[in-house]
Amino acid sequence: MTATPTAPAAPSAPRLGRPFLWLWNACAGSNLADGVYQVALPVTAVHLGGGAGGVAVVAVMARLPWLLFALFSGVLVDRFDERRLMRIVNSARVVVLGATALALLLDRADIALLATAAFLLGIGETVFDTAFHTTTPSLVPASLLERANSRLQAAEITTNQMAGPSVGGLLLGLSASLAFGTTAALYLATVLLLMALPAVPGRSGQESPASAAPGGSGVLADIRTGLRFLFGDTTLTVYAVGVGALNIAWAAVYAALPLLALPPGPLGLGSTAYGSLLMVAGVSGLVVGLLAPLATSRLGNGVCMALGLAGMSVGFALPGIRPTPLVLGLGLGCTGLLILVNVITVSYRQRAVPHELLGRVTSAYRLIAFGCLPLGSALAGVVGSHYGPRAVLVLAGCIVLAAALPMTLSARSSAPPAPETT
Repeated sequence: MTATPTAPAAPSAPRLGRPFLWLWNACAGSNLADGVYQVALPVTAVHLGGGAGGVAVVAVMARLPWLLFALFSGVLVDRFDERRLMRIVNSARVVVLGATALALLLDRADIALLATAAFLLGIGETVFDTAFHTTTPSLVPASLLERANSRLQAAEITTNQMAGPSVGGLLLGLSASLAFGTTAALYLATVLLLMALPAVPGRSGQESPASAAPGGSGVLADIRTGLRFLFGDTTLTVYAVGVGALNIAWAAVYAALPLLALPPGPLGLGSTAYGSLLMVAGVSGLVVGLLAPLATSRLGNGVCMALGLAGMSVGFALPGIRPTPLVLGLGLGCTGLLILVNVITVSYRQRAVPHELLGRVTSAYRLIAFGCLPLGSALAGVVGSHYGPRAVLVLAGCIVLAAALPMTLSARSSAPPAPETT
């Protein structure tokens, strides 16, 4: 009697691993805290009697660190262990938010204190975000970066854009001090999660010869080295400038949408209906984020980049051309395809840049992206005041189309390497 041969078991798909799971949980917790905080900050400024001027001051102070400290944060990340930096930053966030919550509870808070807290937290954001984006390549193989980044994007959308604002609104209905205190507790939880991440082997804070700045190792020399690498890589340059253009369009649209959707705008929607429509973009982004690894592996980066930018362009312009609630919902759903763009650009940057330079290049890259956001808000104000919010949406769609061709061509010419087999 002969034994029936059995087919060999199919090899299981490579796993992202337990260290990445800890990072993913820290991402979810930190972004949930960010979502609560982003709602609590302007609402608390209003409750403190700041008016439009006070709210604007607090908002500017929250974003100003990206212009002042972004490049320096990249030097910090490249010189020190990014895991330790993230733990230190979130521990400092706990202290600042806890002190702010106590001041609110004791009725000792004012706009000046809130603006100071926003500025300190903004500095922490520049360091934490830069460190976070340099950690993934050391935890997962290069062939799994698309899968890892898509999981992180999905977690960010779910917590930051969907759950966080809802939780923040509920907490603010009870008290502002509770909202800030809960945010502090969430950041504390991420500190504990980050403690589980393994240290990077050989991370001593010393630069390799390839990353050393000619003529010295000072901060300015280190920054110049990062900028030189960013603008010396054509694809990175195209992606950085392109994402900056996309952020101009994004900021312009979200500044004009309330004028289009809420009374006395043409749609005349109530706050609840408007909020529900905005959730469509978050749900769409979550679905796209989960499907992004399959899409990039089956269709390729060039096709996915084109799909993502086409969806964003149509999603912005269509409600401006035909402003109805249904069209607005469809348009916001299309903008979720932007996640494909994010996964492709972030994964390329993590592959193309040596780890000892990744902090500086990432901070310079993100400086361009975040520095363009105020330009989009200003564009919405100028165009909207002369031609109305519909013109802003159509113009934003055209800006995305202008960025689409060079970004798509760059994605096609920079395909990821073959998956690792060892």
